[in-house]
Amino acid sequence: MAGPGQIPGRYNVVVAGEYETFEHQMPIEEFVQRLENDDVPETVSVVGLGAAFEEGEGAAELGRSMDRRANDLEYQSPTVQFVVEGSFHRKGKTYDLRYNDELYPLQDIFGPQLDRKGKGDWLVAPF
Repeated sequence: MAGPGQIPGRYNVVVAGEYETFEHQMPIEEFVQRLENDDVPETVSVVGLGAAFEEGEGAAELGRSMDRRANDLEYQSPTVQFVVEGSFHRKGKTYDLRYNDELYPLQDIFGPQLDRKGKGDWLVAPF
């Protein structure tokens, strides 16, 4: 059975330090490259989402790659965990990432189907 913050076949977005993470960790840039090469590990923790939002284009590229590769990921059903610094902020039906005193819309990356789990420090989205 999957542990908290580690549901297979979904994007798990967790606040750093709140849940156990995977030993295999990679930055956003490597995750995008592996997505494009159809080489996503079975279990992986992706780090650096806040910085990618700050840079602007990194987050946009991540969102585009995730959207293009969604069907492949659904078939492969890896356990992908995004470990974020900061906290989640709910705005209506959507969630933002509060990082370095700025709010960044997680819907831009994960789409509108984010569901809250745990104590509010874990979000889940379909591929």
